[in-house]
Amino acid sequence: MSVTVNFACGGCDATAPGTRPLGRSFVSITGKGHGFGSYRYLTAQDVAPDGWTAFDPYTGCCYCPKCWAEIDAAEQGEG
Repeated sequence: MSVTVNFACGGCDATAPGTRPLGRSFVSITGKGHGFGSYRYLTAQDVAPDGWTAFDPYTGCCYCPKCWAEIDAAEQGEG
């Protein structure tokens, strides 16, 4: 089973699909696909399209690259 993620910007109407479904992969201590090890789960940030911020560190909102650049510029005192 897997979960698909669609990103929607909190600052405009932009949307984008995730780069792959959320899921898990097994990582063994020997590097093989079996044996002793653990599962690694993908997060929303792992599947976010290039430049997208899955979770703003202050509000938890999702932003497209354009809106995030505007927020970052304002934070740096440029806007």
